[in-house]
Amino acid sequence: MARRARIVEAALACFVEKGFHQTGMRDIAAAAGVSLGNLYNHFPGKEALIALIASLEAEELTPMLAALQEGPAPAALARFARDYLAWARQPDNLLLGTEILAELARRPELAAPFAAHQLRLEQALADAITRGRAEGGVRVGAEPLQLARWLIDAIEGQALRDTLGMGRGDLDALLTHLLGEIR
Repeated sequence: MARRARIVEAALACFVEKGFHQTGMRDIAAAAGVSLGNLYNHFPGKEALIALIASLEAEELTPMLAALQEGPAPAALARFARDYLAWARQPDNLLLGTEILAELARRPELAAPFAAHQLRLEQALADAITRGRAEGGVRVGAEPLQLARWLIDAIEGQALRDTLGMGRGDLDALLTHLLGEIR
């Protein structure tokens, strides 16, 4: 199990450093300190690593999704937005996400695990928005799932702009605009 984890860490480092498309299985094996044959014993190709990365990302975000159910919905949504923005701003997350998106655009057949994770994220936000409406703290007319998608897109876009030095956005103003007054 430790070898498999070392391979995954090496693959992530290679993908961030070189890009997914430019990283070969030999690069990953060398970075992990394993033979190419041993690497193929654990992963039949980079595609299997992509699926595992989607699973690891989903696990990493699980506590944020669970926190959406805690406390008043507007506060939970604001907390999620701030935490997700901080997560998305992390250089490795941003670079890896960009690399994976580029590869998925080239090979859409690999998108299924990421699409499932994205839908889970969107649904958790939509549920919190629906709960916020019932509580009276979220007063916006957009359909909750569409609003969740806009919020994710806005947060991820802001993380990219922040990282590129294009100016920090006002997350509180964005939340107020999308969700109504956050108390």
